[in-house]
Amino acid sequence: MTALKAITISIGDELLSGKTLDSNNAFISKQFDLIGIPVMKKMIIGDVAADIVDALDWGFSQADIITLTGGLGPTHDDITKTVLCDYFEVDLIMYPELLENLKERFQKRGFKFSKSNETQAEYPANAELLHNPIGTAQGMHFKHRGKHLFVMAGVPKEMQIVMTDQIIPRLAEMVQISISKIDIHSIGVPESTLYELTKPVFDEYAGLKVAYLPKQGMVTIQVSTDLSDNDKSILDEIFSRIKALKPKNIYGRDEESLQTIVGDHLLRLKATVATAESCTGGLVASLITDISGSSSYFNTGFVTYANETKMAVLGVLEQTLIDCGAVSEETVSEMIAGTLNVSQADYAIAISGVAGPTGGTEEKPVGTVYIGVASKDNKMIKRFQFGTNRIMNKEMSAFTALNMLRLLLEGENLGTH
Repeated sequence: MTALKAITISIGDELLSGKTLDSNNAFISKQFDLIGIPVMKKMIIGDVAADIVDALDWGFSQADIITLTGGLGPTHDDITKTVLCDYFEVDLIMYPELLENLKERFQKRGFKFSKSNETQAEYPANAELLHNPIGTAQGMHFKHRGKHLFVMAGVPKEMQIVMTDQIIPRLAEMVQISISKIDIHSIGVPESTLYELTKPVFDEYAGLKVAYLPKQGMVTIQVSTDLSDNDKSILDEIFSRIKALKPKNIYGRDEESLQTIVGDHLLRLKATVATAESCTGGLVASLITDISGSSSYFNTGFVTYANETKMAVLGVLEQTLIDCGAVSEETVSEMIAGTLNVSQADYAIAISGVAGPTGGTEEKPVGTVYIGVASKDNKMIKRFQFGTNRIMNKEMSAFTALNMLRLLLEGENLGTH
């Protein structure tokens, strides 16, 4: 048998208009990639019956697996189930147990159960239902001429749980090619520089597929091979070699993020961290606390956007602000000291910068950011010059701060400063 190929289809007029971003296709593609199923095409179509039929016809002619998301709600524009019945020439059937569960759900939440909600208990007769534990629209699995169609709700959280709990386990059993892969994550190195630096290493190994995936100052190198399971040890070796080339910039692999790595280091040191943020507006604290269990090591976060707050909360001197400005090494240094003192945390992060698009000067243009990290014994403050986009500047500042903290923590884990 040949390797399985997939096509993903998202349904929704709101996706075509740009009012809603299509995150579903991206999530599904990533799940397929993890088990070695390549996605050959992604499609977005509107809530139009003829378009859904055309997409299904083309999908079944080209791929082994099709996913379809959206259009499973109880309103008049949710036509997916009706189109599927016409396509497969079957009727909708009612599932009494689902209907009773729906009524109980509405009653518990204090909502009226309207007639239109009964459609959430009706599904095409040839569909195998896939349990959706957090929503009212069940997933569906259709087998058609030796191929597979999986249908899910368009609500991302509902789609994700059906995909990971129901669909991926089924498909994993069907996959015949064993693919070994690794994602190598970096920050602060241009894609071209990273390519020139790492290519000689990759050239030493036969049968590798290497892709460089840049995103806002960060680059992920995706390396895969379909030779054998033994290649996993080779990929471990490659990661060690690549990281040794730029240890300050290459920070992790696979599902590791800067937040998780920082959290793991803090847990090992039995230490805590606090943040003081100006131009990032609390983004660093938000990233840290995105991780479950972060309450074990995250102390507190200060958003000292105004100069008055920097002085009142962190003890930054007014004369420092007058002489050096809010965006300066001196101010960030005092923000760090104040954060350590007020929070009594073991480590601190402080950021102050010009996020833009206004506020820049010749001396400190838009994108100028000072970032500092410190423990009670060590301190590191650096000036960065990012771009002119406000949101990107905030994100790059936050991730750069986490990377600086990672380097400080790794040094102290190793007993070096």
